[in-house]
Amino acid sequence: MKSKTTYLIIAFLCCFNLFAQEEFQNLNLTSEQKELLTKQKELIKQNREAFKATLTDAQKEILKNRALSKIERKKAFNKTLTQTQKSILLRNSNNLKRAKVRFRATLTKKQRQLIKNRVKRNKGNNRNNLRKSIRDRRLNR
Repeated sequence: MKSKTTYLIIAFLCCFNLFAQEEFQNLNLTSEQKELLTKQKELIKQNREAFKATLTDAQKEILKNRALSKIERKKAFNKTLTQTQKSILLRNSNNLKRAKVRFRATLTKKQRQLIKNRVKRNKGNNRNNLRKSIRDRRLNR
């Protein structure tokens, strides 16, 4: 019985993955758009590596400290950032925003609509909405 259940789960996940890939392929991205996306990914990787290279040992220890919550780690880490590191983060953020604007400018109306529909469909699946729905269920009991 367990093996049948396992096979069913695997089959379901494979089918789900195929539909997700098919949806991405339905965007029919041009070579220019694909190139923009790959450049954007490379830029993100380079920026992340450049920022990681500036981290001190103390900052790395703060990020590894699992005794702190995520929020506490973030606050402690942000307090230790140097002006140079803050400028790198700001520059990275601005570069990413510009890359998104450039990519959005190349989208056709159909592509925009497909992306908009996907975002709308997935909007309820994010963590905050999940927390809210769990909280609402508990209150309605």
